[in-house]
Amino acid sequence: MAAFAFPKSARLLRRADYVAIKQRGKSFAEGPLAASFRPRDPTGIAVAGARVGLTVSSKVGGAVTRNRIKRRLREAVRLELAGLPPVDLVIVARASACTASVEELRGWLRGAATRMRSVS
Repeated sequence: MAAFAFPKSARLLRRADYVAIKQRGKSFAEGPLAASFRPRDPTGIAVAGARVGLTVSSKVGGAVTRNRIKRRLREAVRLELAGLPPVDLVIVARASACTASVEELRGWLRGAATRMRSVS
């Protein structure tokens, strides 16, 4: 099961990281999610893979809805993390994410991985 973990080392935890990616990274939106990403610095330590941050705005719904979306997103990221390129990625849920299943979110992540590889 450790192969499908979502450890703290694979998460964006600081606000400064989110802001830097939004300001200096590349963005795209498609389907239920929007994303901003920036390639990881190869000179840094532990550049093994992607770091992912999740955002669900209060515009999407109440606390119960937002938490449900975040749980689904975390599960999708946990299962697809190994297939992501070495980038810092911020995923923003849009209103249509309310009805998206984990499988649909996984499909979006696979498509996003392909897109990020071709751009970076």
